Amino acid sequence: MKGKKEQGSTISFYIPLVLIAAFMIGCFSVSLINVRENVGGIINSEGLSDEGSVATGPKVRKSNVMEENGLKYRMVSASDLDIKKESPEIKKTSEPVSSQIEEVSSAEPAVSSENEVSSEAEAVSSVPEISTESEASSSEAVVSEEPEKKHLILPNDKYINFIPHKEGYVAYLTFDDGPSEYTDAILDVLDYYDAKATFFVIYHKDMEDKYKAIVDRGHTIGLHTFTHKYDKVYRSENAFFKEIDRIGNYVYRLTGKRTKIIRFPGGSSNTVSRHYCQGIMDTLKKSVPARGYVYHDWNVDSCDAEYYNLAPDKLLENVKKSLTKYRKPDILMHDAGESKRTTVEALPMIIEYIYSQGYSLEGLQLDSYAVHHNW
Repeated sequence: MKGKKEQGSTISFYIPLVLIAAFMIGCFSVSLINVRENVGGIINSEGLSDEGSVATGPKVRKSNVMEENGLKYRMVSASDLDIKKESPEIKKTSEPVSSQIEEVSSAEPAVSSENEVSSEAEAVSSVPEISTESEASSSEAVVSEEPEKKHLILPNDKYINFIPHKEGYVAYLTFDDGPSEYTDAILDVLDYYDAKATFFVIYHKDMEDKYKAIVDRGHTIGLHTFTHKYDKVYRSENAFFKEIDRIGNYVYRLTGKRTKIIRFPGGSSNTVSRHYCQGIMDTLKKSVPARGYVYHDWNVDSCDAEYYNLAPDKLLENVKKSLTKYRKPDILMHDAGESKRTTVEALPMIIEYIYSQGYSLEGLQLDSYAVHHNW
């Protein structure tokens, strides 16, 4: 009887201990669960999986402008451009991919709703990524063979690396002799890079929409005479102004834009004009300003007029040779159709280089700095 009492008292002694231990184990388990959930939340917010690897979920677009190490990175998009993505009839030409373009590899989610997250994520995830240098060099530009519309195919979304614009450093891209079948492609590149340019136009049949597009898309249209034929343009002072008036009136009828910005065929220092009228350029350099016009020469030459389809990298090198000598470089290029196809191909590289040197890109205005040849 005594043994049973001792056994009962022993059991009674351990029951509270067992209950206390079970309670403590339960509390510890709950704490572990909370810690795991908190750590999981931190991991997910950092874009990592539970194993510590990079999450493979959809990417979200970064903000439009950011800075890093003193450099600005600006998002530009070609998604809204009228660019032909695919065509059964295309002609392939190599497109330069500048080392200053960087692919978007990750981004911090910062959107206001699930719908916006999904739509932007799909847009960004559809952008092809360039993973190796060899793949980058194999990137191609495509120009449609349709005669009425030729477009340069551009990447959909890129970050462009450029230093902040330096005060007073403005570059002017100028295109002579157009419009042409490549005008649309030039305009698409300019739109993609948020750059403005100046087109010194002459008369071309069946190009009415091109003149209008230049003005409608925010660029400057200048006059380069009606025919660009030296024997007609430089026959006399009156002949020159008849050519200017004729192209000026034609541009006005098409665009509603009156322009007083001109460029002499061959520039103000050309020597060919003397064969048709001795001393004509000295006369015109005085009478042109007297009639309210502003003429522009150039101080940076891409040399695309000297050769038939000069290689794009050579055109870039020609621009690099003298661009940074000037606070306001005026860059001579041409919009002259098939003979200047490589000018269009070189244009993205040239624009990226200009931006990388701290210049803004604007169209010439009446009060813009005017480069004049004085030799």
